[in-house]
Amino acid sequence: MSRLFLDDFSAARNASVDRCLGEWILFIDADERLGPIDKALVRADLSRPGFAGFTVKYRPISWFTAFREYRVFRNDPRIRFEGIIHETVLPSVIRVCGEDGLAIGDSVLEVNHIGYDGEMGRKHRRNLPLLLKHVENHPENVFLRYKLGSVLKALGDTEGAEREWRRAIETVRRKKDIIPRDSQSYYDLMRLLLEKGEDITPLLEEAENIFPDNCLIMWVRAMVLMHGGSYEDAAGLFGRLTSIDPDKLDPGRISYDRRIFGEFSYEPMGTCYFKLGRLEESRRCYSLALESDPENPEYQTKHRFVSALLKRS
Repeated sequence: MSRLFLDDFSAARNASVDRCLGEWILFIDADERLGPIDKALVRADLSRPGFAGFTVKYRPISWFTAFREYRVFRNDPRIRFEGIIHETVLPSVIRVCGEDGLAIGDSVLEVNHIGYDGEMGRKHRRNLPLLLKHVENHPENVFLRYKLGSVLKALGDTEGAEREWRRAIETVRRKKDIIPRDSQSYYDLMRLLLEKGEDITPLLEEAENIFPDNCLIMWVRAMVLMHGGSYEDAAGLFGRLTSIDPDKLDPGRISYDRRIFGEFSYEPMGTCYFKLGRLEESRRCYSLALESDPENPEYQTKHRFVSALLKRS
């Protein structure tokens, strides 16, 4: 069983599924936690007729927003995991839905992933060869390309990360049915190019056209405006982001770092107002950033500096 786990995540999961006895199966990893829930609500969910599987509200990192993940499915021999890494039962659940006239519903269950909260080097090194093999077998899979780029970046291979994210974007351009999750490679590539001091205008405009409601891409636009000296426009976009309640976002198939709705927008918005000479608004923004991260020395310094200027004026 351990050998199966090291070489093929689906094989390990399917070995476990083969031993399940219940009517429904929820799969959950050792570094995940099931949120508190009334068992009666779960029973009511699963007793609804006409479903082959259910999504759960899934939080991939503790400080991220939740999204919908396919985690609950019928104990049916036709439903099994596919993929040696980032494995999924979704293709087989969809096939069963088509064969039996069933659907996939949304459950009340919540699953929180805590495995990305600490040091990830060992996990990245373990995943890299599996991802390389899986991408070779599925070169048009945008998500796998994105994850490969992320692992390469985390391991210090920025050239490899840029290559994979560009390939993922090329695949998105060929797709007929683009999904919100396809935006991930755009965002990470733009962030990497900004770090290198390169112009991202064409890529940003493309991303905005494809994903007009994406909050991360809106944040990147605000940062580009700020660095370009368009402080009023940038402050307006940062303000829009801080007006969003992340807990009320539709938990679709994408997750956001909650800090873009708070300190990651308040701090640059404070800079914009400082550049505009609106010191009281600047201090207010730095204060709000400090509320989220009181020990942040950059926030502390900027808040003290603007406060001192206001006292002298």
